Amino acid sequence: MPREKPLDLPAPHTDAWDWQLRAACRTQDVNVFYAEDEPRTTTAKRLCAHCPVLTRCRDHAITSHEPHGIWGGLTPSERAAYRWADRRLPRTRTA
Repeated sequence: MPREKPLDLPAPHTDAWDWQLRAACRTQDVNVFYAEDEPRTTTAKRLCAHCPVLTRCRDHAITSHEPHGIWGGLTPSERAAYRWADRRLPRTRTA
C-alpha cells in the first residue's frame, strides 16, 4: 500500500492577521459579539463603529464567509446580503 504524501502547505503570513492586534474588540468580552439579542448586538456594533480596523475586519468576514458573530459592524445576515449585492446582475433594457 503506498504511503500518503504529507500535505505541503505554504508558510503562514502573520502580516495577513496583524490587523487583529489593533482591533477595538481585543479588550472586550467576546460574548458581546456572539450574542443573539438586540442589546448586545447594538453594543457590539457601537464598538465596531470606532474601531481602527473596521474595514479590514468587515472584508475578512465577508470574503471568508464568517457564519457567526458581529464582524466589522455587520451581523451574519448583513454580511450575506453584502455578498449577494456583488453578485446581482446589472439591469439591461429589453426591446
